[in-house]
Amino acid sequence: MIKATHAGEFGRKFGPDRFATLDEYLERIRLLNDEFAVGWKVEGFSGEGRSQRIITSQPAYHGKPPTLAEIRQFMQERDFEFHRTRFGDAWFRKEDGLLVSDAEPKTAVVTANGIMPFDFIIARPIQELLKTAQIG
Repeated sequence: MIKATHAGEFGRKFGPDRFATLDEYLERIRLLNDEFAVGWKVEGFSGEGRSQRIITSQPAYHGKPPTLAEIRQFMQERDFEFHRTRFGDAWFRKEDGLLVSDAEPKTAVVTANGIMPFDFIIARPIQELLKTAQIG
């Protein structure tokens, strides 16, 4: 599957500033691949400045959306702890500082090999954001 960001926009992120920068979006792709092996690749860039877009590809995963209970189990098996915050629900793993948000049925699929979280928002937020969100 090939997709492109909206012109000048690079997805969402956790926290009060809801839109990611180019660098944050690229880091999200890297972290999602490192943590969950989703096969998300940057194919290239189009445009410049406010019209810049990132072109990416991902395998087309087939299956059904997971339930929230299945996502909870999936995240707990990977040592993430659930937090309800003023910025929305999030999962945090203290050992390496990874935070996952938007872990919803619409951003994952249950495949023959288990849950594939193809569009979870993942980051290593700064301490100040964790404190503001009362995580940690």
